[in-house]
Amino acid sequence: MKITSVQPFPITYGHRTMLLVKVETDAGIHGWGEGGITGRERAMAGVVESFAPLLVGADPRRIDHLWQLMFRGGFFEGGTVMGGAISAVDLALWDILGKHLNVPCWQLLGGRSRDRIECYLGCGLKNAKDLVAAGWRYLRLAVGPAHQSSGVFDPDTEVRGVGDLFRQARELLGEDVRLCVDFHTRFNPPAAAQACKLIEPYRPFFVEDPLRSPSAANYAAFRSRTSVPIASGEECSSKWEFQNLIEQNAIDYARIDLCNVGGLTEAKKVAAMAETHYIDVIPHNPLGPISAAACVHLAVAVPNFMVLEYGPGPDHAPDLFDFKLAFKAPHYAVPDVPGLGVDIREDALKDHPFKPWQAPLMQRPDGGFNNW
Repeated sequence: MKITSVQPFPITYGHRTMLLVKVETDAGIHGWGEGGITGRERAMAGVVESFAPLLVGADPRRIDHLWQLMFRGGFFEGGTVMGGAISAVDLALWDILGKHLNVPCWQLLGGRSRDRIECYLGCGLKNAKDLVAAGWRYLRLAVGPAHQSSGVFDPDTEVRGVGDLFRQARELLGEDVRLCVDFHTRFNPPAAAQACKLIEPYRPFFVEDPLRSPSAANYAAFRSRTSVPIASGEECSSKWEFQNLIEQNAIDYARIDLCNVGGLTEAKKVAAMAETHYIDVIPHNPLGPISAAACVHLAVAVPNFMVLEYGPGPDHAPDLFDFKLAFKAPHYAVPDVPGLGVDIREDALKDHPFKPWQAPLMQRPDGGFNNW
């Protein structure tokens, strides 16, 4: 079996832009992947196109070898855009291998480690109680729900807001719900530490991305300032970027993004590295259906999976995505279809033309730039 084509498709669906990649073979089997650097889809597409001379004519079953060719074949290694491009191709190759062998991808990753995949969901206080009544045991709160419309982020105000939010959530939901919060890299270290201090009494399950950079040294220093568990890593685009975070025990949970880190090939290795330090995996999954499916397959297989972010991807554009994974809140069932379990209705691609997207641009009260 040989690869005959590698095609990138930048599209817009729902409120998101995304990059889909199709890999075709001379055996009539194709696979689909997804790149995760939202807002940089054309850049990822260009990198995918640069991979084509390395991939066309190669055996798609040599997945790890092809990963090395893509990562090292241009001499200059790594970077977020390259990580997203490699991820998209890699996921398509795993999809092909699963279809070729007529097994779901989790079977190829070592077999089943669990019977279902529990998810967490982002929410506000208005709908949190209804979600708990519907069976959700993990809920994620967000920093600063009011700042989006104004474009201004005042760290002092938002620090106090985080404390009030957790207090109200605990009073509303009781002690059994596992609450986490996404700081979204918006705070500087002192403000993030103050916010963590305020929420410590309410037993947060984790705080996500409290710092702007996934620097192991910065995270290790931050850990000395709080007892709140830390989840990070969605910005890491290879096992090497995860290495210091893991080896220095700078995080409690590894937020592996399968569409950024280098696909299932790299995610499996990062999960194994994390296991040696008793770090559990909480995949980052805010993207589309292919991301969701890949996360589910990884979660089925790795022993140190904890809980999965439930993204809205499967619910958007049903005209485009044939999503075969079963979900009943708050669990995904273990997939039983070959490959990843997602296909694309190519005739519908034309109905989702690419429209460039720019992340919201935030500022502090004095006009200085602040992370969104």
